[in-house]
Parts: sequence; structure tokens; C-alpha cells
Amino acid sequence: MKANKITLIAQTIGMYVMHLPLYIFLVLFSIPSLAEFFDKASGPLLISFFVLTALVFPICIINAVFSVITVFKGEESPSKVSMVVKLALIPWYIMNFIICICLLSGMLNPFLFLAVPIVAAILICSTYIYMFSTSLPDIAYFINRLIKKKLKINALIIVSLVFLFIFCLDIAGGVMYHIAMNKNEK
Repeated sequence: MKANKITLIAQTIGMYVMHLPLYIFLVLFSIPSLAEFFDKASGPLLISFFVLTALVFPICIINAVFSVITVFKGEESPSKVSMVVKLALIPWYIMNFIICICLLSGMLNPFLFLAVPIVAAILICSTYIYMFSTSLPDIAYFINRLIKKKLKINALIIVSLVFLFIFCLDIAGGVMYHIAMNKNEK
């Protein structure tokens, strides 16, 4: 379980660090007196964002692999760690939404209209991958408990599992899943 906790925490930190260049980019863009500095810094800031994003995706994959391996090896429920990570990522998801809206609104140019659906699909898919990789430990633990027949399925567990697959509701699903598993373990 320790490897899964480390990768979940590393993913959370990586997601926040990944957005730092974009926060700086938006601040520099919004202050007219910094226009000269914005012209010089915009390229390196965007490149650093893409590099950091390329570093966070492998952490998501490692987290997915470790969550499945550690859950099937051990008996400890990952629901508490997953719930804390999901709650800690609420500000990230809000800022991610704002950044995506800013990016897409900046593309409202007749010459870029064709790129808007492609960029929107990339942004939605990448955010979903981040969200799903934080839900995977709970899903793997549920499957493990089903296989070992040590789980009493109730409506709260089913609803929480469905919520783990839906944007915004995954946070409520993580909290509900933790509550349901604590009741089930007793």
C-alpha cells in the first residue's frame, strides 16, 4: 500500500506543479504593464507546461499499475488516501476548468474554429485520465473484495462506484465510498 500512497501523492503534487507555468502565463497576460515581459516569457512558460504535463502522465500510469498491484497484494483499504487526494485536488480542478475556458476562448477566431473541438477533446480526456487514476485504487479494492467474497454490496457502494467515473461527482463518490467501506469493514 505504501507505493500506491507515494504515487498518489506524487501525482497530486505533480498536477499542481504542472499548472504553475500556466498561472504565471495568465497573470502576465492579464497585466498590460508586463506586456514586454510576457512576449519574452510566453514561449518558455508554455514549453515548461508541456514538459511538466509529459512528466505527470507517466506518474498517472505508474499510479494505476501500483494501485492494482498493491490492492491485490494487501488487505488495507485505500479509500482514506484516495478520499484525501480527491479533496486536495478540488482547487486544481477549479483552476483547470478556468484554464481550459481561457484557452478555448482564446481560440475563438475564425481561423482556429476547427481546432476548438480537438483541443477541447484533448483537455477533457487528459483531465478524465487524471481523475480516473485517483479513483482506480478504490475500484481495484472493490474488485479485490468481490473476488475474495468479503464484501456486502449495498446501494451506497454501487452509487459511490458510479460516481467515481463521473466528473465532479467523483469527489462525492470518493467520500461516499470511504464511508461505505468503513461501514462494511465493521
